[in-house]
Amino acid sequence: MKTDIRNILASKTKQALSSNILNADNIRQNITVLDELKNLIPPLSDEEFEQLEINIKKHGCQTPIQLWQAPKKELGLPYTQIDDLVYVLIDGHNRHKICTANNLAFEVYMLSFQTLKEAKDYMINLQLGRRNLSPSQISYFRGLRYNNEKTYKSDNLNSILPKGQNVPSGENAQIGTNLSEDIGQNFPKGQNVPSGENAQIGTNLSEEIGQNFPKGQNVPSGISTAERLATEYKVSAKTIKRDAEFAKGLDKLDIELRNDILTGREKVDKGIIQKIAKNDSIVEPISSLANILSDNTESVVFDYTEKNAKTATIKENTTQIINISKRFAKTNKKSDLENIIQIAQNMLALVD
Repeated sequence: MKTDIRNILASKTKQALSSNILNADNIRQNITVLDELKNLIPPLSDEEFEQLEINIKKHGCQTPIQLWQAPKKELGLPYTQIDDLVYVLIDGHNRHKICTANNLAFEVYMLSFQTLKEAKDYMINLQLGRRNLSPSQISYFRGLRYNNEKTYKSDNLNSILPKGQNVPSGENAQIGTNLSEDIGQNFPKGQNVPSGENAQIGTNLSEEIGQNFPKGQNVPSGISTAERLATEYKVSAKTIKRDAEFAKGLDKLDIELRNDILTGREKVDKGIIQKIAKNDSIVEPISSLANILSDNTESVVFDYTEKNAKTATIKENTTQIINISKRFAKTNKKSDLENIIQIAQNMLALVD
């Protein structure tokens, strides 16, 4: 008797679908929102959120919510069993909020990351790949990526250095720029970086840096984080470092104020934010624009005028248009042209 392959496949498919539906329902009911990740992304304006809600109610949630299946233990969350998992929301915070509030169905897409740092990098790159970012938001996300990578490499090197030796902090912590120079700062002058067992430091660090390069490619010798990200985002290494100062300064602000600046509701010169980044006396998050601009504020004393802010923004936008135009002349990519139009529209709003 011939085996009916078609019927067997149909039966197996039906079983798999039933299992997947049950599993998907379980996942949807156990989604966790981490503030640390949610706060990476500037929120939608009230008008944008309202329009998104109208669209989802009318047409359904057409884009899957992206989740990371992660061990609770690794994220410092309470757990019963050592292998307890949590489904962390990575992309789709607004869609998830709307669907949950209105009891609407949504699809999920599972992602895999080894570390929280990888999840953050993914979220940052996802934002940078979107077309509706302002120049300030683009700068912030590039700087955030740089700062995250420097922090991660510093933590990793601290974990593998001989006990009692720390990674240099601040401007001297050029981890990955030149391995022997970085590690050598921790040893007395005239002594070489230890060999033998301690040479594993270089191996481990190279592996960590290598995770950011396509498989099969070697880590370029002497390349810095700024240079690597500059190549990736097609800007200069100096721009990446300025972006890093901008992101660091914004992260010294209260979340609400930071988001107001990134969304354009509050206007502050980028240079002021970069100066805030260098002010180590700031301990508590700055919660109001007045505290940034006031001459009487001990922690932050800067001169500021609306005219200077507008001029600086126009100059920054013009430079971006020139750079993207040069790239567009070579690639003819539609996304580049759309970016030019978006930036030009932002500039029109400034000169009205």
